[in-house]
Amino acid sequence: MSVESAKQDIKGSYGDGFVIMGGDRVEVSQDGKQVTAYAKDGIETKTASGEGSAQGISISADFNTVVLNGVTIQRAADGHLVISAPGGTVKQAAPANDGLFPSIASSYVSRLLPATKAVLKIGEKMPDGTVYAGISPDTGKAMYTTPADAPLTYTFNQSQKYAGKLDAHGHKDWRVPTKGELNVLFQNRADIGGFDISGSDPAGWYWSSSQNDVLNAWAQRFSGGDQVDDVKDNDSSLRCVR
Repeated sequence: MSVESAKQDIKGSYGDGFVIMGGDRVEVSQDGKQVTAYAKDGIETKTASGEGSAQGISISADFNTVVLNGVTIQRAADGHLVISAPGGTVKQAAPANDGLFPSIASSYVSRLLPATKAVLKIGEKMPDGTVYAGISPDTGKAMYTTPADAPLTYTFNQSQKYAGKLDAHGHKDWRVPTKGELNVLFQNRADIGGFDISGSDPAGWYWSSSQNDVLNAWAQRFSGGDQVDDVKDNDSSLRCVR
């Protein structure tokens, strides 16, 4: 059976144990414990409590959210999939192919592109030495950070200059995180590691790139998470992202 979204022009279809959303195929076992996603734009997993429910499917009106055998599959604005699998294991394989019959899709794609890629976890170290920090709330894309803070504390302007000149782990596109991205780093600080969570001033505070005017910009304390509109001439710690 197929459905077409009126809101985002997303075409979808589903059958016994699988769903295709905008060309990305997700297969879910009947008990909801094994999930395989063949996605072009990557997937993000969310923590969900409980166990997968019995066999069945429910679909939102615009086909952006599907619950299949207890697993919730959502399509984010940038096209990547967000999967919540209570008590289940999610893995990402080769991209989906809408033209394949459900019974042969998995084996065909596996033969075509046998290498599979595990779902990234917050804090996972990449081959280049960077650390996966989560999804940017500003770009909707994966965000990576350095494994440690910049070596000193900096004023707002100094932090911008440092990030702009940083050449690390084979990349030169480092930047100071936005206010929203900085909060993602705070929320994931335990998994990412290396942050100053002492609450001390200035090392326990971190700069964002978000500013209100020529004198003030947003900073966040990593002991408690409070964000303040701080004077740019004050010093704070820095963790760059890309």
